[in-house]
Amino acid sequence: MQELPLKQVVLTDYFWRYYQELIKETIIPYQYDVLNDALDIEVEAERKDDYLPKGKSHALENFRITAGKTQGEHFGWFFQDSDVYKWIEATSYVLVKQRDTVLEGLVDEVINLIGSAQEEDGYLNTYFQLKYPELKYRQLYFSHELYCAGHLIEAAIAYDQATGKKELLAIALKLVGNIEQYFGEEEGKIQGADGHQEIELALGRLYEHTGEEKYLTLAAFFIEVRGKDPLFYEKEITQNIADGLTTDNPNVDLLYLQAYDQPKNQQTAQGHAVRMLYMAASMAKIANFQQDEKLLQACLAIWENITTKKMYVTGGVGSTVHGEAFTSDYDLPNDTMYCETCASIALVYFAYELYKIEPKTEYFEVIERAIYNGILSGASVDGTHFFYVNPLEVQPESCHHNPGKGHVKTQRPDWLGCACCPPNFARLIGSIGKYIYNQSEKGLWVNLFIGSQLKGEYFSIVQQTNFPYENQVKIYYEGVKQNVHIRIPKWLQNLTVTGIDDYDLNEGYLRFEAYPQMALVLTFDQPILSISSNPKVSGNMNKISIQRGPFIYCAESIDNEIDLHQYFIKTKNISKGVVSQTSEILNQTLTIEVQAKKQQSWTENVLYQYNQDVIFESKSLKLIPYHLWGNRGETEMRVWLNC
Repeated sequence: MQELPLKQVVLTDYFWRYYQELIKETIIPYQYDVLNDALDIEVEAERKDDYLPKGKSHALENFRITAGKTQGEHFGWFFQDSDVYKWIEATSYVLVKQRDTVLEGLVDEVINLIGSAQEEDGYLNTYFQLKYPELKYRQLYFSHELYCAGHLIEAAIAYDQATGKKELLAIALKLVGNIEQYFGEEEGKIQGADGHQEIELALGRLYEHTGEEKYLTLAAFFIEVRGKDPLFYEKEITQNIADGLTTDNPNVDLLYLQAYDQPKNQQTAQGHAVRMLYMAASMAKIANFQQDEKLLQACLAIWENITTKKMYVTGGVGSTVHGEAFTSDYDLPNDTMYCETCASIALVYFAYELYKIEPKTEYFEVIERAIYNGILSGASVDGTHFFYVNPLEVQPESCHHNPGKGHVKTQRPDWLGCACCPPNFARLIGSIGKYIYNQSEKGLWVNLFIGSQLKGEYFSIVQQTNFPYENQVKIYYEGVKQNVHIRIPKWLQNLTVTGIDDYDLNEGYLRFEAYPQMALVLTFDQPILSISSNPKVSGNMNKISIQRGPFIYCAESIDNEIDLHQYFIKTKNISKGVVSQTSEILNQTLTIEVQAKKQQSWTENVLYQYNQDVIFESKSLKLIPYHLWGNRGETEMRVWLNC
């Protein structure tokens, strides 16, 4: 399966153009100013912990200090450099659509700064350059050096594709050369991998971009060597102490690092969710290119484990704050979960790599679920506030006073001390066009209903639609004859196809042969659907969530009454809900109103009573798309509703 160049896809979609414009006009400038410490905003720690960095980003200043342009000390996380790299990548996706000399000039200045900070031998990481130069590549269990390098590589590829400029790519290749000097199977080189996966995925993309086999080989090395010697990190720590470089002697959690065994032997999602999924995505990419069946089977087992036992209905993953990690099967609490924005993004990367191996609809069912829910919720509609954690249930008083919920924000902060999610949001949503279409020897694949135009070398295809606000997609095709495969989502009902008679509908795809000047119309219903959990998910027993189209819906107390947990909905009333279009949050916001009942509160000021009658009042319950919650002030919120 071939990934088509992003510049070939032009978005005309109302819904997604809003977010594309938001990224260009607001998010990119705002994030630059934050990285440059130019705004008077509140930068919060991602959870309640006095030891976590907060107050400012300092990411660009770290580069200036390293380059000798200013004086000072490194501030922030040891992976702070990656925030800058992800900002460049996100900006590149804006420039792919339309070159902008002012914005391009700003990026070029940052690239020059990065180049000035790079050492002669290619090494680049401001934290270790400024604070611990003697420990370069010697604290891999936590250092994130190769993680940052991976994000630099991805930014360099994106900027080259957008502008044709090679300066950042040259910096990245010089750093890769440094990594090649220190890591590999040869005697005397480091036989270990970075604690946080990313370099593997980036090297795979560098192979795609350059065609240089050595980058794929190095990516495969980092996957093969992880967990090969489970004592690697312990030996690393012991040697550092023996050499007098540090007195740090931490306990290393190999499950957290996915280093308890080699990836090809792993069958379940364990440990830190983002690390796990970046690794899984790179495993799938390598398995695809190297035809590694064992690695592929590990990917499929991990995929099955996540999507049938460890994924939230919003496409969120990572059910605990402790280690930002996966836990046991069916352990999916709604009020203390983590569901980091970056984890949903990583899940999309994993699903997409599996889809490119075999185009099953199940992969894009998850991609669609994550994008429209677990990822879009990561940013406010004004583009200047961001969630790290994406909860499915919020009671503000509990979040403020229960230390076990100290990571659950009731409002999106201006910025985060650990700011991986905001630029990650911008780069994923900024590149949404690449997920709409794919090409293979079997023809053209249309994966998402998004108003757009794809201009290939020998054909063009147009999707004309106001989805999700209307239930119709018009397809216009021009060019050489080829087979077209349109994914038909599971939430869709009563599909009718006009304009063509000869088509097949199976395995989730509408398939037909396209010919010059072809036009067809897909018309369908977006019914209001109730979703139930597997009974093994204890927190969702006797509860349902509601979906319409690709959107999961939630209730906020700002639209209803407080104590949302006292509302009950009969399943039979769901399909009778009323869909309305308002301008309360977005200019076009689709809300749902369903009939419900609410348990009356007690009048007595007691905690428990014997034989108390339960009295209900008839109510209506208003619901909004989950990704829009938290945009109108502090409020209760629930996705899973009593039934």
